[in-house]
Amino acid sequence: MSLIVYLGVATTLVGLAGILWFIRRAKALKSSTADNATVQTELRKLVVINVAAVGVAFFGLALTVVGVILA
Repeated sequence: MSLIVYLGVATTLVGLAGILWFIRRAKALKSSTADNATVQTELRKLVVINVAAVGVAFFGLALTVVGVILA
């Protein structure tokens, strides 16, 4: 059962890394001098990545909780 906990923690860390990457990329995009249409297109792509990263982090937390409950 501890394998589930470790797998959940690893998955959560991957999700958090994705969220941190998203924040860093959004700040760089905000300070760029690109035109408005390009910025909007990039932000739409980033929103999908952000939702995926939050989902992965949530799934990892759920795995961690299940592993702790079963241990």
